[in-house]
Amino acid sequence: MELPYEIDALQQNILRMGARVDTALRKTLAALELHDYELAAEVIREDAVIDALQATIEDQCMHLISVAQPGPPDLRQLLVGIKIAASLERTGDHARHLARRARVVTDPLFVEAFPVIRRMAQIDIEMLHDSLTAYVKRDAEAACAVAARDDEIDALNSRLHRLLIGIMQAHPETIEKGMELMMVNRFLERLGDHVTNICEWIVYASRNEHVELNL
Repeated sequence: MELPYEIDALQQNILRMGARVDTALRKTLAALELHDYELAAEVIREDAVIDALQATIEDQCMHLISVAQPGPPDLRQLLVGIKIAASLERTGDHARHLARRARVVTDPLFVEAFPVIRRMAQIDIEMLHDSLTAYVKRDAEAACAVAARDDEIDALNSRLHRLLIGIMQAHPETIEKGMELMMVNRFLERLGDHVTNICEWIVYASRNEHVELNL
């Protein structure tokens, strides 16, 4: 049984969830840059909406699997929908974790770290946006190109790690805040990994082929 309408409805829900995650990341970046603690609190509160959308998508997929008994192509789309929703939910969680650290990035001793944090977040946001475009178009080549950008994230991650270590060594009184920024660095790096996972599932949906991108 083919499910063109149902698959389209699933895709729209995934895009709605992706848009929510994209907004959360953009708000988080603004909260970090502007030291806007109210905006950070808003990101934390709104994570519940992202979680609810994931549950809706999972229920939608399981209902179709159990009732419609879809053939292999549609079943693959449903599986990919569940997997992408899971990665989006984790990305939303990282936005929430980052928002909770908005107060940490205010120490002037870490001023050199701010541009690196900003650039990592911007690349993460661009990758997420472009991965969702590739999902809509079922464009495996575009998904691979998006995943390749994770190399930029990894390079910035290493750069920021070295920078933070240097600051903490020179100013031991900053170690507590420095460790918090290490977590910010880790969350930003993991965001790129989650988008890469989304891209791998896009390739699977398009080519029926499991791949590991950007090893």
